[in-house]
Amino acid sequence: MEMKLDKRTVVNNFSEHASSYDQNSGVQAESAAMLARILPKNGVKNILEIGCGTGNYTSILKGIFKDASIKAIDISWPMVKAARQKLKEEKVTFEVGDIEEMGLDGKYDLITSNAAFHWLGDLSGVIKKTKASLEDGGALIFSTFGPKTFLELKASLQFAVSRAVTFTPDAFPGKTDIEGVLSKHFKRVKMAERLIRESYPSLRDLLNKIKHSGTRGAGADIGRAWSPGLLKKTEGNYLERFGSIEATYQVFFCECRL
Repeated sequence: MEMKLDKRTVVNNFSEHASSYDQNSGVQAESAAMLARILPKNGVKNILEIGCGTGNYTSILKGIFKDASIKAIDISWPMVKAARQKLKEEKVTFEVGDIEEMGLDGKYDLITSNAAFHWLGDLSGVIKKTKASLEDGGALIFSTFGPKTFLELKASLQFAVSRAVTFTPDAFPGKTDIEGVLSKHFKRVKMAERLIRESYPSLRDLLNKIKHSGTRGAGADIGRAWSPGLLKKTEGNYLERFGSIEATYQVFFCECRL
């Protein structure tokens, strides 16, 4: 069975955990720092950020492009509220909106996004829309999680329930799919893959991290809650197979130019 993302569930998860996001988004912060290294060094006056969350990557953008105009959008009002509070002294325009449904006014030298595009239902439509909003010589630069994210957790859970399960990252596009979409719209495309790993004291700590960073998406089709028995069995298999509770995050870094 194919895993399909429910946008309402995703939005509700992020909105519910906006206040705990910063304390549980170390991987997203590491991804943002990596993404910043491939941003253009000059010629950027107008920036559009898609999926700004609580404004951590927005802060990096403002630090790099001090004189640039930045418009940052996110689908979650609580996330935007947190970002506005964090950057209240900065000249950043924040807006609540769904990039898949909203129109984009104006032109931008840089359109960028950190760890958000894997939640899109129509990646091709958004890529086409962003291309049309780029100035000549502009760039679309973003990071996005891949389907191998939480591969250890999925394997351990499948053993615990004695069957294959579909998992939220199963719905994330892989490298070939992303390259195919980008190549249809951009002449110059560069992609790099990084595997970021984090270790946790226990499986419960990992699950809490996923929950409080809003990244659980649609969860897994296990048909039941994480009972103490299921948690114990999954953790035991996790430790037997992988030696520790370590989670892999597959991250793609994409740079697109006309």
